[in-house]
Amino acid sequence: MKKLTTGLLVTTLMGCASSVTQHTTKNVDDWFNIGENRAQNGLVIQSEKQLTQNYSDDEMTSQFYNAYLQGHESGVKIYCDQNPYVLGLSEEPYFGLCNEENSDFLGEYKKGLNHKKE
Repeated sequence: MKKLTTGLLVTTLMGCASSVTQHTTKNVDDWFNIGENRAQNGLVIQSEKQLTQNYSDDEMTSQFYNAYLQGHESGVKIYCDQNPYVLGLSEEPYFGLCNEENSDFLGEYKKGLNHKKE
């Protein structure tokens, strides 16, 4: 009897756990964070269409896309503050994100990248 009760309890709890899974929608802060994180990883900006395709389960509004753009801009500042020579030494890929912010970034990055090869 005790095993039967325990089995029913476990089955019931498993059923509850699977029904608790909810689809959460992203908000303005989430989209800001997505943009900021992408830029901090050196990734270039995505169009609204690309984001809609990549996050097909989420609603994309102009407000959300603007938050993404603001986050990306914030992340670019953080990413471009790093030492490009060290980035090259670490052989991290560089996608041209800082070319407008710092005209010397690419050259210094290449120096670091080439230093590894010497």
